[in-house]
Amino acid sequence: MKAVYEHINPGASQSIAYRHFDLPAFESPFHYHPEYELTFIIKGDGLRYVGSQIEEFIEGELVLLGPNLPHCWINRELAEGEHVKAFVIQFHPDILEKSLLNLPEFDSVKQLLESSKDGVIFTNHDFDKYIPLLNKLKPAGQFLKLLEIFLELSSSQKTSILHKTYTENKDQHRFQEVFGYIITHFRENISLEKVAEIAMLSPTSFCRYFKKITGKTLFEIILEYRLEAAAQLLLRTNTRISQVAFESGFEDIPYFNRTFKKWKGVSPNAFRTNR
Repeated sequence: MKAVYEHINPGASQSIAYRHFDLPAFESPFHYHPEYELTFIIKGDGLRYVGSQIEEFIEGELVLLGPNLPHCWINRELAEGEHVKAFVIQFHPDILEKSLLNLPEFDSVKQLLESSKDGVIFTNHDFDKYIPLLNKLKPAGQFLKLLEIFLELSSSQKTSILHKTYTENKDQHRFQEVFGYIITHFRENISLEKVAEIAMLSPTSFCRYFKKITGKTLFEIILEYRLEAAAQLLLRTNTRISQVAFESGFEDIPYFNRTFKKWKGVSPNAFRTNR
């Protein structure tokens, strides 16, 4: 699987897409689009993939992503009848970049959107107060409310998701192909030759390319993905540790235990006990 291009159509009467998801699971694959995206997780937890980065996401998370930054949210398995919920705002850069962002009054918003090219997580916000308002307002009112939201968020605490290496990479299509495949298959045996073939490079050239844009080797990235998946299972389920290892892509239980302890500083069992 590669990063899928998503076409976003807000509708004839508005320039901003507002979406409220209430589903058994987040269904979007690893994808990208030219629009900015602000995602608020109302209910659910799991793993968030942005560019090359994998991290746990939790309920209440608010993330701003810049144009063409590939991403997806994969929630943990839910009990029958339970749903994940999210509120998503998407809009094309031209809406603000060719108009309001040229005004000095919106310098802080301009800087915020610039930083979103690396992905931004807001660590202190009260975005949930806006959802009932946005659902009731007409398109013009929603547009004005969005400006108010960004003015407030521009002064909020936030952290970057990615390192500059990814967003400075000019060969993003190749990068998206590679990481789309890794995200789909990291629990399986992935060969260097297969991923190099997807990137249309020789194995030697691919290793140099991958290390340059991520700062890590292919197998270091795969290992991180497996460990994050295992940590989520340990935190959110009571699955046996041996089964957690297998479901996360590890075939050797002692190796999983050693590697996990080196990564987290505690054994898988102690990590679960202290959750």
